[in-house]
Amino acid sequence: MNNMIFDSTQLLLDKLAQDFLRLSQNDKQSDISLSGGTTPILLFTFLAESDYAQSINWQKLHFWWGDERCVPVSSPESNFGQCKKLLFDKINIPAENIHPIHGESDPQQEALRYEQEIRSHIDSVHEIPQFDWIILGVGEDGHTASLFPGETDFNDTHLTLVATQPQSGQLRVSISAGLIENSKRVTYLALGHNKADIIYKIEREVAGSERYPAAKISSKKGLTEWYLDPGSAKWLIE
Repeated sequence: MNNMIFDSTQLLLDKLAQDFLRLSQNDKQSDISLSGGTTPILLFTFLAESDYAQSINWQKLHFWWGDERCVPVSSPESNFGQCKKLLFDKINIPAENIHPIHGESDPQQEALRYEQEIRSHIDSVHEIPQFDWIILGVGEDGHTASLFPGETDFNDTHLTLVATQPQSGQLRVSISAGLIENSKRVTYLALGHNKADIIYKIEREVAGSERYPAAKISSKKGLTEWYLDPGSAKWLIE
């Protein structure tokens, strides 16, 4: 693991915001895939309520999602709905720069539609669209996006897939391991003490092991890094 352990959660959030700012200053547009779940809530809130809301050139950034629960956007479980409420509704970003997965649609049809949208908007390298930056979370079971332990086909040639959350049976639409691995940059975010155990396990996992998808999936074209706060890195620094 290429770990960046920050002295505080706030310093981690500020580094992420600086990364957004730098990308927004490029001449060309940048395509960023966001993670869902609880981890990004602090990031979205910080971006919306800090000076970065005005200093970032949002016109240059296009946003996508690593996965989405198959629920309406009005649901509190909607990854896009959460981001829209906390960030997009509060900044000046063109509607065409936002590319949500439609959780209310038929999952199989939506996976196909999203794959087509990705292909039509993002330039390909070796026939696979290449994101500039994919931000991922990690579950306490080691899953990332909706790629779950024991249920992930790491050789799937599709860009998107329909997954089932093992405990709840909830359907989700997710990007594939292959699409993530083609990204220029992959950043895993882990915040809080409840992520300390899985971070410790991933740190000690044998390279290439498929036990934890978050341990196996990394960029094959560029940088893979882990942004950790004091809570999630607890067992690495004690």
